[in-house]
Amino acid sequence: MALSRAEIRGGFRGLGIEDGDALVVHGSLSSLGRVEDGAEAVVDALFDAVGERGTVAMPTFTRYDEPYDHEGSPSTVGAITETFRTRPDVVRSSHPTKSVAVRGPEADRYVAGHEPGNSLGPGSPIHRVVADGASILLCGVDHTANSTLHVAERLAGLPYRDQTAETTRRTDGETETVEVNRVHCSRGFESAGAVARRLGLESVGRVGAATVRLVDGPELLGLVAGLLETDPGFLLCDVPDCERCAYARRRLAE
Repeated sequence: MALSRAEIRGGFRGLGIEDGDALVVHGSLSSLGRVEDGAEAVVDALFDAVGERGTVAMPTFTRYDEPYDHEGSPSTVGAITETFRTRPDVVRSSHPTKSVAVRGPEADRYVAGHEPGNSLGPGSPIHRVVADGASILLCGVDHTANSTLHVAERLAGLPYRDQTAETTRRTDGETETVEVNRVHCSRGFESAGAVARRLGLESVGRVGAATVRLVDGPELLGLVAGLLETDPGFLLCDVPDCERCAYARRRLAE
């Protein structure tokens, strides 16, 4: 049997999501198993769960090697995010590689002024939504997909978040080159998940075949930013050939 919109909504409600809540969502459609109407049903179920007063935000990240078009560039982080960003009541930030889409009463404020040099940092859309009390919903993914932890890196002032890259974007028919702040490796982010579970910041449930986690966003952000101030290498991975984490360790040793 295919999973229905009502069943997905029921799973979200069972996790503790209520009318009026705000969510930063990271999800994998395939993790749910067979879904009736696919990503459309998942997006509808999220809207059902938080209601008209609620807020849903999702990353809609794009490629560095293709010009960013605010309306047309597809999200590269999954079918749910691509379906979400194309809904008529969803607005998207203008960052050329790390755009974020939001639906909710304050959506325009959340996405405003997303400058190229501030991909996932203080004052970026994800930071604004979480700072206003949003929970983080991980649907079939773990904390390696949790973009809020990149915000924590910037809040902690970690020196390895200084890397930049050039990309292009189209504005009014013109293509321009801009410099963006690169995000870092996220393969070590489950260390934050372990702490969140130990401290009771995370609720766990099931939706279809997927494990879903609802995390207290402000508490997690503050906790991890504090941990990084005392242990700056807390989020780094142990993959031997990870050039980004090797760079980070060199910067931390300087």
